[in-house]
Amino acid sequence: MPGPVPAPPPSQQTRERILDVAEALFAAHGFAGTSMRDIAGAADLTAASLYNHFDGKEALYTAVLERGIRPLVRLMQSHATAEPGADAAAALVAEVMEHLRTRPHLPRLIQLEVLTGGELLARLARDWVRPLLEYGVAEMKREAAPWDPDEYPLVIAAWIHLVIGHFTMAPIFREALDEDPLAPRLLEKQTRFLQKLARLLSSSPRRRAK
Repeated sequence: MPGPVPAPPPSQQTRERILDVAEALFAAHGFAGTSMRDIAGAADLTAASLYNHFDGKEALYTAVLERGIRPLVRLMQSHATAEPGADAAAALVAEVMEHLRTRPHLPRLIQLEVLTGGELLARLARDWVRPLLEYGVAEMKREAAPWDPDEYPLVIAAWIHLVIGHFTMAPIFREALDEDPLAPRLLEKQTRFLQKLARLLSSSPRRRAK
């Protein structure tokens, strides 16, 4: 029987705390509206200590995106080698939603960058969103999805809207529905809905009728 997983070293724990704080602040105020001093204070560090872990604000912002979005790219990569079908699509949906559950600030960070036309928007699109679109389109081709090929990017973009929107729109729906969309029960419900939608969107009318 395996023993307990060893705790990460203190330096790694500090790095993760910095990333958690930076992710929340960037999501609330954007890249331009967040300073290294803000992050250091919220992480209970001096500015000098913060620079021991990250060279500057852009490096820290990049690390936040790397931690948040890279696993999603890897999920798409691993899914590309799996046996195609509804079960594989459902598993991918569940893994994406679970990852974002642990990173609820990440979707808001992305949305804020888009809404404000932040200075790193082009880099975010090129380095992170484009690979998600490309892997998604490749998967639709592999699945022989019932869409015209020029519609594939639109379908993947719609999926990104649906997933990101559940997290970014949570505050307004919390007020409108008197329920928290990020509560475990509602996240599970949303995941099941998206899995059902994936089956409907990825199969032809003939296959759905069987």
